[in-house]
Amino acid sequence: MPASHKDGDRRSHVVRGLGGGAGFLAVMFLGYFAFTADRTVLSSVLKPLSAAVGAEGSSYLGVAATSWLASAQFIGVLCFVLVSGYLSDRYGQRKVILAGVVVFTAFTWLIGYAADFQEAFALRLASGFGEGLFWPAAMSAVANYFGASKGLTLGIFYAGFDLGGAAGNSIGSASYALTSDWRTAFFVAPLVGLPVIAGMAASGKAFAGAPSRAASLSLGRGAVEVLRRPRVPVVMAFAFLATWASIWQVAYLPYYYSEALGASVPVAGLIAAAVLVAGLFGKVVLGRLSDRLRRDRLLVGLSLAVVAAYAVFFSTADFGAGLASALFIGFFSGAIFPVMQALASDSSAGRTGTALGLTTTFQSAAGVVGTLLPGSLFYLGVGRAIAFGAMLPAALMLVAALFLLEPRKAAARLGANDL
Repeated sequence: MPASHKDGDRRSHVVRGLGGGAGFLAVMFLGYFAFTADRTVLSSVLKPLSAAVGAEGSSYLGVAATSWLASAQFIGVLCFVLVSGYLSDRYGQRKVILAGVVVFTAFTWLIGYAADFQEAFALRLASGFGEGLFWPAAMSAVANYFGASKGLTLGIFYAGFDLGGAAGNSIGSASYALTSDWRTAFFVAPLVGLPVIAGMAASGKAFAGAPSRAASLSLGRGAVEVLRRPRVPVVMAFAFLATWASIWQVAYLPYYYSEALGASVPVAGLIAAAVLVAGLFGKVVLGRLSDRLRRDRLLVGLSLAVVAAYAVFFSTADFGAGLASALFIGFFSGAIFPVMQALASDSSAGRTGTALGLTTTFQSAAGVVGTLLPGSLFYLGVGRAIAFGAMLPAALMLVAALFLLEPRKAAARLGANDL
């Protein structure tokens, strides 16, 4: 029997139905699309939302209230990602994924009714709980199902992040341009989650149960077992730094264009959408390349490209050069994540859910740091604060990439579910 088929037999979750591999991937893709549309719709209307709920000019614990709004969802994600990875290993993925989609869809919709800063923050936090449940479980499902071509399929799955982000920014920009009301965006964006809920609810027994070995390990013991794998801590450090270096694109890119460069809310949102679309191509193209090349070396090259693109973006005064470098940023920084998650999955010794729960925990912690830190430095100017919050971790990310280690000893053949 081919080695890849044996690996398929040992997968922690076997997925059947849903129209085969393409149908399964389509449901997961649409779920990540809905996830990101709900997340980025806030960034496109952050400026008018902050003014409406009294966040502008206010601060809490020395951090601008606007930054607390931008970071609330990341704090919520951080609360649940490690638990989600463990639950997906122990009990299977379907219920975890479905619960996550229901929660982030419902609470994003409710944000449209927020009357003040406290309500907006609390609802955004709860939406993050749902994202935290969905994210590791969905990634684990894709990585386990497609085996040796996980780089490509995680790239396609992650492309849902970029298209969803472009949709969220476009929905927010267009709805605000048409109605001059930030609330409309939160009533429209969650509609994307409804077909995902329907698809997951109708999947029946598509997801098999978890193996007895995973069920026998506690959350902490399972996480420690994964962290003891060679160079896995370096992967986690890289995940933290890579996310910190890029999270401003999701949380602050439209705000940066509005506050630092003087663009209108609709124009800033559309530019941010274009950057996310560039990331889509990077994820698919370089995710596929990572199935054929060493992922550790590819991540070094991608990190170097991101640092160079950042240097141009934050130093040029030319709008065209800045836009071109922003598109390069989207392409290369976006490609980092499916390659990194595939490397983490390769290093997990079969505990994919726990491993990806760990990477997303470090990523979520970075999301909180990466959104709150600029807000604490806004007194330096929005542009300078965001530039510092991006360049510092990007440089450290490049250093961490030099210590990554490819765990595969030989090229794996494609399995039965590979694309």
